[in-house]
Amino acid sequence: MAAPLRPLAMGDQIADRLRVEIITGGIADGTHLAEDALANRFDVSRGPVRDALRQLESEGLVENRRKRLYARSLGTRDIEELYALRESLESLAVRLAIEHAKAEDWDGVQAIVDEMRLAGEHDDFERFADADMEFHTRLYRLSENRRLMEAWRPYQRTFAILFERSYTPDIESAVVDHQGFLDIMRSGDTAAAVGRLHQHLGHAKAHVRDVLGTT
Repeated sequence: MAAPLRPLAMGDQIADRLRVEIITGGIADGTHLAEDALANRFDVSRGPVRDALRQLESEGLVENRRKRLYARSLGTRDIEELYALRESLESLAVRLAIEHAKAEDWDGVQAIVDEMRLAGEHDDFERFADADMEFHTRLYRLSENRRLMEAWRPYQRTFAILFERSYTPDIESAVVDHQGFLDIMRSGDTAAAVGRLHQHLGHAKAHVRDVLGTT
């Protein structure tokens, strides 16, 4: 039996563990996710498990078939849908960030790129991955649109897992890409920034599909 989870945000923690296992194949596609069995596994009551499954269902990683819940792995169509949604959300975030951000805000984003560069110099992929996700999430914060940030939040961890699973050793090129993207946003050229985002996410999507071998 797994070690007991911390009481704080227990449902979120269970959701995160299951999310990783479903995306990485630790839980096979079509596996029945029974509340009782999961509650026993995590040594919790059924309430947090129910919350976790509800959250994963909203993300498309769990599906309801006649009131029974099953794991749903990510295929090519899922990857396409996820990245289409992200590009729509993040394009708006970029537009609004350019409209609202001040020089010191962009300095804060520059600090994140610098952190990515340091992570690369120390060959610390976990540190780099965290900084990469913070770079993109910061754009949503700079948009000053609370609902846009809330729309991104449910998928943030899914994309983080996909990023970790599609690890590339070429961190230096990734840092250069993010630096160039930031420089365009700082310049205020909205059209060029959105175009750069399209290119950036397109490459990321293709890499995820190649590495995960989705069908």
